[in-house]
Amino acid sequence: MSIMVETSSRVLFIIMLVLSTFLYLQSLAGHLHPSEVVALKEIAKQLGKVDWDFSLNPCDGNPSWNTTADKNRPEFKNVVVCNCPGDDVCHIVNITLMGQDLPGVLPPSLAKLPSIENINLARNYLNGSIPSEWASTKLEFISLSGNRLSGSIPIFLGNMTTLTYLGLENNMFSGKVPAELGKLINLNHLVLTANNLTGELPMQLNSLTNLTELRLDSNNFSGKIPNLGSCTRLNMLEMQGSGLEGPIPESISLLKNLFQLAISDLKGEGSLFPNLSSMTGMKKLMLRGCNLHGKIPNYISQMSQLQYL
Repeated sequence: MSIMVETSSRVLFIIMLVLSTFLYLQSLAGHLHPSEVVALKEIAKQLGKVDWDFSLNPCDGNPSWNTTADKNRPEFKNVVVCNCPGDDVCHIVNITLMGQDLPGVLPPSLAKLPSIENINLARNYLNGSIPSEWASTKLEFISLSGNRLSGSIPIFLGNMTTLTYLGLENNMFSGKVPAELGKLINLNHLVLTANNLTGELPMQLNSLTNLTELRLDSNNFSGKIPNLGSCTRLNMLEMQGSGLEGPIPESISLLKNLFQLAISDLKGEGSLFPNLSSMTGMKKLMLRGCNLHGKIPNYISQMSQLQYL
């Protein structure tokens, strides 16, 4: 009997210790500046986000503000990340709301969060266009894939030189790719796949020397594949069913860091098999429907990491 009482006391002590620790850690968590709370309420309304609990602190990790995917909803993410620089006032730096069927629009009030760096709203039902208010932010990461966004890709994006990732795939954007995107000197990833984009690709894309990923599949472009010879950091280049014309430019031979190259269904002029001999790390190579002629070069058999041909 005494053993049972002692065990129960220990369990109770542990529970109380855990609870007190939790409450202590909560007391240490900083709080958002009141203006950012107001901004978050506006953002929720604009997005159609109805389950944020504003009676709780967005910055202490509670489930209302931080819920990741589970096996029943593998693409679901509801994450708000704060930065609390040494005092009790915090600032929002990251909002990720993926796979939540949000029915609203991209929130102009995002620009009211002075420290916002990342916004990920992939796989929702958002419509409309990219708000001009975002031009005043210092966003580094924008992912809007898998929504119902339309209109042109705004020129002002070219002034957001803090951007390292721009993902606009699987929407209904139309018109030309603005030449101003060539000013995004820090951009690593540009993904425009599966839209209704038209016109010739701007030669200014060759100025994106920090690009590691460029995907332009499933659009309605015209004209020839542009020179990308200065984008020597590219790991992934995809232009499948993009509407572009051949030939494959000789400058592609300069992209020695490519490990994934996929070009298909080129119109117009054909070409010899491109010189890919410097791409020793190639894992996926697709050149389907490119009007190639001549021999497949012997060095292809020396690509020891090639998995898909």
